[in-house]
Amino acid sequence: MVERISGRRTGMLDGYLQQWSAIQTVRAAGLNLPDVFRTYVDLAGDSDQLEVRGYLSGLVMLEVEQRDLLAQAVNECLDSEGSTADGAHYSNEEAASFSGYGDYLRPLDLSPDGYDFNAPPAGDHSTSATFGSGSSFDAVAAAGGIGGGSDADETEFRRLQALHESGLLEGGAEDRFDRITRQARDHFGVSSASIALITGDSQIIKSVVGPLGQDLPRDLSLCATTIEQDRTLVIADARVHPEWRDHPLVTGAPGVRFYAGHPVCTVDGWRIGTLCLMDDQPRIFTDDDVQVLRRLAGQVQIEMWV
Repeated sequence: MVERISGRRTGMLDGYLQQWSAIQTVRAAGLNLPDVFRTYVDLAGDSDQLEVRGYLSGLVMLEVEQRDLLAQAVNECLDSEGSTADGAHYSNEEAASFSGYGDYLRPLDLSPDGYDFNAPPAGDHSTSATFGSGSSFDAVAAAGGIGGGSDADETEFRRLQALHESGLLEGGAEDRFDRITRQARDHFGVSSASIALITGDSQIIKSVVGPLGQDLPRDLSLCATTIEQDRTLVIADARVHPEWRDHPLVTGAPGVRFYAGHPVCTVDGWRIGTLCLMDDQPRIFTDDDVQVLRRLAGQVQIEMWV
């Protein structure tokens, strides 16, 4: 059975579903994010450009009023370009009706397990991305796929293709990324912060500030685990964590005790690496800390996309 939810229904639309709708629309129509942001500001939106970019890449959540203003901005941009892509949905029937676009929103089809990221939106012009379950511009289990066999192999092949097409493996350290890792280390007071890229068999360090963080075989990389899902991986004290206490990086050199990492994605949603923090001492990492790390990961993505 498939549940159908319209942008004009009574009640509140789930925030992540509304976010997914906006991301799908921007991607399908190939909208220019600066144009969307300018329209949003003209509508009296008060989130900054980084927050809007983070929202449209699935990294941060906005308050409901700001989500509706951004949906309006996306739909006005669609209208001005004459695009036939599906519109961005609103939080409730009242907002949809007030927008002037409510009658033009196609009902959303939901699978029993949640909204289906695998179905491309109408008017999709992308050539390499496949959407997966989660709350972001996501590729289906981009680190290893879900299910098995050829589907997982194809997903990983396309993830690696996106990594190589990014050009990030071709050069060494870059100041634009070093500034972010330095900011991350200084903000959190950890010994090291790094940006790691995950190839088919290796972890390649793109930027590192501090003594922890090195190129490694993929099967030893904590960051390789991080890219398996669209979430922040936090290990407060690896020595007492049942999944990590026997890991070679914990039991031997460099003696990692604390780790926090968040995936970084290409513009098409492929998780190709991470921004991570490490320390040789255990640490408490709050929900607010998670949000700051996600925002910094968003800055990494913006640098990757420009």
